[in-house]
Formats: sequence, C-alpha cells, structure tokens
Amino acid sequence: MIKKNTYPIAAIVVISSLLAACTPPNNEQAGSMMGAVMGGVAGHQFGKGDGKVAMTVLGTMVGSYLGAQYGAMFDAQDQQYLGNSLQSGRPVSWQNPNTGYSYTATPGPAQPMNYQGYQTVCRPATVTAMIDGRPQQVQMRACRGPNGQWQDAS
Repeated sequence: MIKKNTYPIAAIVVISSLLAACTPPNNEQAGSMMGAVMGGVAGHQFGKGDGKVAMTVLGTMVGSYLGAQYGAMFDAQDQQYLGNSLQSGRPVSWQNPNTGYSYTATPGPAQPMNYQGYQTVCRPATVTAMIDGRPQQVQMRACRGPNGQWQDAS
C-alpha cells in the first residue's frame, strides 16, 4: 500500500523527469538521477546513528530505480507539448495515452536573461499533473538553449 505522503514525491519525480526531458539525457536517465537524489535525501531523514549512511545509500538506490521507471513512462509527445507551451507562451493541456496522466503547462512572460554564459530567453512556468486523480504542481523556470530546445533552469 502506498502512503498518502508518497504521492507528492512521486509527482515531483514524474514532473521533474518530464521537465528534464527537454534536455539531452533521455527520460529514464533523468528520472534515475532525480530519483537518486530524492531517495538519498529521504533515506538520510529516516536513518539514525550508524544506520544513517546505510539508509542514505538504500534510499539512493531505490530512488534511482523508481525514478528510472517513472522517467521511462514519458515519451516524445509529452516533451513536444511542454516545448510548444514554452515556445508559444500559451497554456497547453494534454493526456499521455501510455500512462493516463494529464498535464497542463502554463508559461509566464518571457524574459531576456544570461543563462550558462549566453544571452537567451527564459520564462517561468507552472506544470500541473493529474496523477491517480490527485493534482500535483511544480513551479519551474525554463530557458531556451543554444540549440533552440527549452531547458529546465530552476
């Protein structure tokens, strides 16, 4: 049985994987990386004394595995919808037919910025996901990379 407090964590992994999918690593790799970080943090919170390191390592391993599983659910269509919303500056809603999850990306106003050493356009955005009937929301900032693709710059 999944505890109620795991849904926000799962949503963050899912949405973060989706946002990370705008950059070169594939979705499974991005989900694995984010899951490892979140799992390590969670494991560190539960460990006591000498067991803290073991729980951190275990949390990292489990988080990496679960993050990879969630990340693998996303496809090019999800990336396209998010990218289109960021590019147009208009809200876009869609449903992933593979997972049944639905998303709404709502971008904010574009702002010129210096990002990773070059001048580009960035914009804040809110991505809302409906996962297992529960809305989950993530605030982000995305910037257009040198190749024209939008990258999570949160």
